[in-house]
Amino acid sequence: MSIGYNFYIVYKNYLILYLVILQFKYGLSITINATLSKLSNNTDKYERISMKDYGNLPHIKLTKDLLESNRYDTRVRPVSNHTRSLKIYISMTLYQIIDVNEPAQNIKLNMWMVQRWHDEMLDWNPQEYNNIQSIILPSTSIWKPDTYIYNSVIMNKDDTERHMNVRIDSTKINGLRGANVSFLYPAIYTTTCRLNVKFFPYEQENCTLTISSWTNDKSALDYYADPTVNLENFIRNEEWDVISFKIFRHEYKYACCEQPWVILQASLVMRRKPLYYLVNLIIPTSIITLVAITGFFTPASTSNDRTEKINLGITTLLAMSILMLMVCDQMPTTSEFVPLIAWFYLSIIIIISIGTFLTSVVLAIHSQRQYGKLPSDWARYFFFVIVNKFALLTVPPQLKQIWTECDNEPKNIYKKKLNFPASQENFIYSKNVKSYKKSDIINNNNNLKISNPSVIDKSQDVEMKVFKYSDNKNDNKNDSTEKSNNNDKNKKKEYVINDSVNNLNNVKLNSFFKRICRGSNRQIALEWEFIASILDRILLITFGSCVIIVTFGMMAIGVIAQRYYDLENNVNE
Repeated sequence: MSIGYNFYIVYKNYLILYLVILQFKYGLSITINATLSKLSNNTDKYERISMKDYGNLPHIKLTKDLLESNRYDTRVRPVSNHTRSLKIYISMTLYQIIDVNEPAQNIKLNMWMVQRWHDEMLDWNPQEYNNIQSIILPSTSIWKPDTYIYNSVIMNKDDTERHMNVRIDSTKINGLRGANVSFLYPAIYTTTCRLNVKFFPYEQENCTLTISSWTNDKSALDYYADPTVNLENFIRNEEWDVISFKIFRHEYKYACCEQPWVILQASLVMRRKPLYYLVNLIIPTSIITLVAITGFFTPASTSNDRTEKINLGITTLLAMSILMLMVCDQMPTTSEFVPLIAWFYLSIIIIISIGTFLTSVVLAIHSQRQYGKLPSDWARYFFFVIVNKFALLTVPPQLKQIWTECDNEPKNIYKKKLNFPASQENFIYSKNVKSYKKSDIINNNNNLKISNPSVIDKSQDVEMKVFKYSDNKNDNKNDSTEKSNNNDKNKKKEYVINDSVNNLNNVKLNSFFKRICRGSNRQIALEWEFIASILDRILLITFGSCVIIVTFGMMAIGVIAQRYYDLENNVNE
């Protein structure tokens, strides 16, 4: 019994059961016996064909005649003249890009393959076989070309291609001997692909499938292909856009053989979609770096020693290193070039490293307040006057008040040095120091010295006044009347300083009182803190600008690269 007969018996039983159900449920008057009689007659006829004349069925007879061993040999190229080349036509359909493995540099594609050729040995007259024009046979029953993917990673062909059946169409109606064979099969190819990740993640890749016979040159098998791969059934990939998929035919001459070899190269041009890497890597990295830079160079109060900023820099460096390792795992190991995204992370790491180092420098400057020494005049003028124009920081009110009280603003430092009067006709007098001795201020060498510090009250404002005096040295030339008048005047001057004080250097005395005014610890702390704040602001602007420039430069290079690829594709077309 054949399988078809068994199926027929099952079908007959189900039909009888269905008729019985209709009769009892709906009361339909159905002549079951008549129906069964017809089925029985058909069964007898089918049994008579399957049992006695099965070998005479047209398609069975055609298959036996075509594959008869004395007529057809699957091991021999199906041509009547062995010197004539057999043409193989290949068409391809891309169904899916399964995977692009950057570290291993290979690509995995789901393809639908079709190979067509003319088999002169599969010849029959359709009129002799009930006008059968085509027939489907197992692929193992006929000869097939040894078409192979040269750059396949998987060597076993059975692991990449699923061979099933072939379709054979007679060409007798066209007056040709033999038949056209269509060999259709799905395949999953894993092929090598040299990935150029120089502009990762904006790169465009060109992966090539090299197709040809493994043992036959052009004199035996001559390959031809459709110019483009069919993309109508392509499932869109989330990471890659297919720009083009074309097939090129080449003939190569090798030293081993006299005849050239026909090579088909299917060139798949695809471009990576960068949105995933922008959203998940580049932009978060830039934000983390900006936050870290802001933390580095945020001004601190005098009670804060800023040591946590060093820890912030080290932590950020570790985070950048981990992100860079994640990116490196997705790229091939190469020393020919550095990928664009690697340059990006390297730049960010350098920025954070320099920022961490300069944070320690600012820390060291800020700690100078504990030594009780004011910044030098050039440093005060440079930072408070010149650099602060760019930092745009407001002077702290307390520090500004101290500068006003002491007449010690940094912008007037060099003006005073140039315009300070050196005339010995003026001397300095303090109304708050109303009674003091010569020995309280000067020593025997006419040098400034505080012998009795109690005579000076540092909490009071120091006000300087300038008095004119006349020095009369020619006593012998004056008459006795003038001498008596001068003596009376000298007696009335209670607060006039001794002639020896008048000979002191006026500049030294002025500096002495100013040092008393501005020498407080509060002024020292405020000035060093203000210098550190100015440095923080300048470094924040500098490094923040660097991060923004690097980030937008990364995006701009991507746009330029894509424009370049578009122009290149237009030229190739």
